[in-house]
Amino acid sequence: MEKIFSSERMNFIKPKESFAEFYAENINNPEIYRWLRSNPQMYTVEEEREWIKSIQEEPIYTMIDKETGDIVGNFGYNSINDKSGEIGIWITPKYQNNHYGREAIMRLIEYGFKEMNLDSITLTVFENNVRAVKCYRGIGFVVTSIDKDVTDGIGTPTNNIHMILKKEGK
Repeated sequence: MEKIFSSERMNFIKPKESFAEFYAENINNPEIYRWLRSNPQMYTVEEEREWIKSIQEEPIYTMIDKETGDIVGNFGYNSINDKSGEIGIWITPKYQNNHYGREAIMRLIEYGFKEMNLDSITLTVFENNVRAVKCYRGIGFVVTSIDKDVTDGIGTPTNNIHMILKKEGK
């Protein structure tokens, strides 16, 4: 596995086609898709394989636990416009609640500001994803707007919180 960059506990590599079955299993898990999108759709292994092929040039990475070699999840920049990158992340249930998400996001921010020369980083999070909102605020993200009356991936009413983190001095 060729790492692109790393953090204390994880290496970050490009997604591989051999991960497609694992991705499909996890992205179709309500514990994960609940926090990703309002209208969940189920993905096949073949659709995941095609997605992996399509994002090879994009700044999207697989998180690998250095100690176990397990896939922790995926994260990266979903879009980049005018020196601003929008990030997204999902963590497998096994690795949730152990600060892997915070560690990954902190490293992704550093990578975005230093290596990609971004001026700001944005994200959208469901308001009822309390752990994630607390994490993002703790890192320094601030709320820019709120979309009211949406539902999370399992249909629970909530709001979408849009947040931004600006590079120091910008």
